[in-house]
Amino acid sequence: MKKNVAIVDPLIANFLDKIRAEDGLSQNTILSYQKDLELFHRFLAPKQIKLLKVTKEDVRDYIYDLHQQDLRAASVSRKISCLKNFYRFLESENLVSENPAVYLQGQKREAKLPKFLTEEEVFKLLDFVNRDKSEFGVKLSCMLEVMYSAGLRVTELVSLPINAIQEITENGEKTLRNYLIVKGKGSKERIAALNKSAILKLMEYLELRKKMGNENSKWLFVGTVRASKKNIEARKRDFTDADTHLTRQRLHQMLKELAREVGIDASRVHPHVIRHSFATHLLNNGVDLRVLQELLGHSNISTTEIYTHILDSKLRELVFKHHPLSKI
Repeated sequence: MKKNVAIVDPLIANFLDKIRAEDGLSQNTILSYQKDLELFHRFLAPKQIKLLKVTKEDVRDYIYDLHQQDLRAASVSRKISCLKNFYRFLESENLVSENPAVYLQGQKREAKLPKFLTEEEVFKLLDFVNRDKSEFGVKLSCMLEVMYSAGLRVTELVSLPINAIQEITENGEKTLRNYLIVKGKGSKERIAALNKSAILKLMEYLELRKKMGNENSKWLFVGTVRASKKNIEARKRDFTDADTHLTRQRLHQMLKELAREVGIDASRVHPHVIRHSFATHLLNNGVDLRVLQELLGHSNISTTEIYTHILDSKLRELVFKHHPLSKI
């Protein structure tokens, strides 16, 4: 694994190898598991308790210690889930006789409605950045159009390979296929639709990509060279660095800069909010929940149903505002 800190115990390393090879979990999820298990290992070290000798009481003490740190319920629940999976693995390998974390239950999480931008706010961002013809503007404009058109997760967007798009000929003119093949969570592939606006922006960006000398990169959104903000002709760079894609952090920064430029609170604008906006706007305009589930790449419909709460809130507001009896 890249950029990992040293694994302090071979049992943890074996577990991470298993979930990477057999479960197809994302690199971000694997890193989260690693951090959680190393935290647990550090908790045990002063007590001189080995991972294979952990009891239910040891696990309860650890969870109590987490609560004393005032961690969020979601964070504690994730750590509990991690321990359950880890000891389930050790049990399957006949390294422990029982799972000491099996009876633990995570705190009930307070349901939080996804934060999203209004359609007007999204259009405001797009209108502004679409007028920016610098390298920075064209690149960000393309990413924003694709993200909003296809409802991609930030990791899915920045790590799109160049072969995710395909050039075709339609009515004698070159264009792009109107969908992407996206590899999402658990390495599951899905089709993500591209509207005409996103396709036009992609074609504009591909020309920029070529002018910058990035045409041989395997990544669609190349991260090796930072795009210039100067409104001048794009220039080719010679570089010898490793071929990398744009980072999630850099995209986050770019969106924050854009939000400040157009006068939207920057704390409300980040990549996942664009995905939430995509889902909310489709649902508000009548898209079936099952269709939305497929578009978002959710394995469970319950994950998608959170957006219905937003729709319910909107409907209640309309009723209270426009129903004749609401004026009495």
